[in-house]
Amino acid sequence: MKTMMKALLSLTLLLAVALCALPVHAEDSLPPLSDLFLYEPSEGEENAETTRAANAAYRETIDALAQPSDVVCESEALRFEALQYLAVDDFTLLTWRVTNLTDKTVFLTTSEFYAAFSGIEYDVCGGWRWDSLVLAPGSSADARFHGTLWSHFEPGEGEFTLDMKVYDVSQDAEEAAEMAALGTFSPVESGCPLLEETRLAVPMTMTAGIVRSALKDGAPLEWEMDGYTLRVTQAEMSEVGARFALERIYASRDAALADPPDGDTFWDYELLSADGAKWVSTAYGNLPDAPVELEDGRWAWQYSTRVYYMVCQPETVVLRARRFTGNGYDESANVDVELQF
Repeated sequence: MKTMMKALLSLTLLLAVALCALPVHAEDSLPPLSDLFLYEPSEGEENAETTRAANAAYRETIDALAQPSDVVCESEALRFEALQYLAVDDFTLLTWRVTNLTDKTVFLTTSEFYAAFSGIEYDVCGGWRWDSLVLAPGSSADARFHGTLWSHFEPGEGEFTLDMKVYDVSQDAEEAAEMAALGTFSPVESGCPLLEETRLAVPMTMTAGIVRSALKDGAPLEWEMDGYTLRVTQAEMSEVGARFALERIYASRDAALADPPDGDTFWDYELLSADGAKWVSTAYGNLPDAPVELEDGRWAWQYSTRVYYMVCQPETVVLRARRFTGNGYDESANVDVELQF
């Protein structure tokens, strides 16, 4: 089965990586940990007050999950002080303060490929001042990393690690910072000397979240639709994400192929909150190359989606089937079913 990453809703990570435009000379205050999930409705957005209230309640839930950390990692050039972390259901969030111990302006660089949790890489991640930072001599800055693991980690003791390189950019500090902010700075190409390779390592206890399911005792939910049967086989939501899986079941293979999820005309799904509040920030869906034959001889398109970042926890999710006709979505073809959590 070929897996196709397909955006369900917004593909923009909540709080994308922010780079400093100039060398950091003094400590900047780090927003509260729960502000990663802060959502402010745009002007004129529908159900804005409902969204604000739901988001505020959700951020209180996140704050209650946050754990303090007193871990300190020190190298020749840097001192890292872990501040707070959250580790729930394969999602981790860590804040820390980093201090330049040298008399040089330094450039810290890393990437998602050098972040791991007990050896497991990250699937979707981001942060603030975590992967590209210029620090003036003796200065400090706060940073944050957040991400969802590529594979499952059983609840228990683990360790977040982030490997990074530290370069001396004293000769061209301002230029290095400006280029770093644009994502175009290469210390190697600029001939900056490597001071050290170091690692931030913070032990964390991964906990199991409180998972709510719309499936009573795990039994699939079914609805008869026009030309197919909709079967929801997974609808689970924890404090930090949600997973959905469904089947569109047809009487024959030909019938399934005549109603594909891609092409000039196709169907897809949208996840909405029944009260109108915005709740999904980032989600991705997976589709097979072709329909599969079920045990009863019918054929099905099997679709799944995972919500990586959300801004509230709705009690009822509306699963909306939409149809794209080549000139946009045909709103008259929308079909909704409700999932009660």
